[in-house]
Amino acid sequence: MATDRRLFIRNMLIGAGIITLFPQELLASDQCAVQHPFMPPNKAFKGECHNCGMKRPMWARTWHTYTRDGQPLEVCSLHCLAEAALNSGSIPKNIQVALYLEPVKTVPAETAFYVIGSKARGTMTMNSKLAFATQQDAESFASECGGTVGSFEDAYKTAMTTIAKENKMINKNRVAKGKIVEPVDNKDQCPVCDMYAARYPKNKCQLQTSAGEVIHFCSTQCLFEFLKNPQKYNKLGLKTKSLWVVDYASDQWIYGSNAYYVLGSTVTGPMGKEAFPFVSVEAAKKFSAAHSGKVMQFNKVTIDQLMI
Repeated sequence: MATDRRLFIRNMLIGAGIITLFPQELLASDQCAVQHPFMPPNKAFKGECHNCGMKRPMWARTWHTYTRDGQPLEVCSLHCLAEAALNSGSIPKNIQVALYLEPVKTVPAETAFYVIGSKARGTMTMNSKLAFATQQDAESFASECGGTVGSFEDAYKTAMTTIAKENKMINKNRVAKGKIVEPVDNKDQCPVCDMYAARYPKNKCQLQTSAGEVIHFCSTQCLFEFLKNPQKYNKLGLKTKSLWVVDYASDQWIYGSNAYYVLGSTVTGPMGKEAFPFVSVEAAKKFSAAHSGKVMQFNKVTIDQLMI
């Protein structure tokens, strides 16, 4: 009995050692335990999601590319594809999707087979939607990892119906993980005007640098003034990692580089003239119709236009 017990303990320790020494080899046998996101990021991939700013080196397995009004765009997920379409009011065309198990390969989304709701991790959603080249591949994955097999249209409709719920979860997680940092009153001052950003909840915005620094602003006027001339505020060699503004309609944080801004309205902000951000072009146009002004995307806005 003692010998059997010692043998049992010995085998358990050996097994534990194998798991410690070769965890990746063991996980590789389970196709549901695919590394997603890539950690560390896989530098063989290049690109950034225009809708949320996430990088392809991490999220390549669920990457989609498409065109909108003739412009090539890329997104990290089906969630962001659907959200971008909803916010822009434009139907995405020429959609290509990365294959979940072979992300270096892409196929037309309309020919792909999606596994919806498996236990494998998705992107920007708790209900993963993963692409495969053939029905056989998708069914094989679903048989082991769960979920249902459907077309791109099925997966896209599913993404559309869950956007609002998922965005609440996403924003909560962004704040919890420090991707968005709420300004603290009497501490976080706007570098342009020295006002405390926390006192202007509808106008606050922030810039996060590649070095991990968070810069708070009281208003978009100060943000665009800063972006025009960062060295004036002792920010030589500044590299922006992400930029967050508050949607004027919902008071929720949104990705600033993908927002729609209303300039020249009759409404004022903390510093007077303001570029009011909106997550959707429809909401921006509605505000513009009620308060004048013109709707512009981020890459077209400058402090000089804002101050006209």
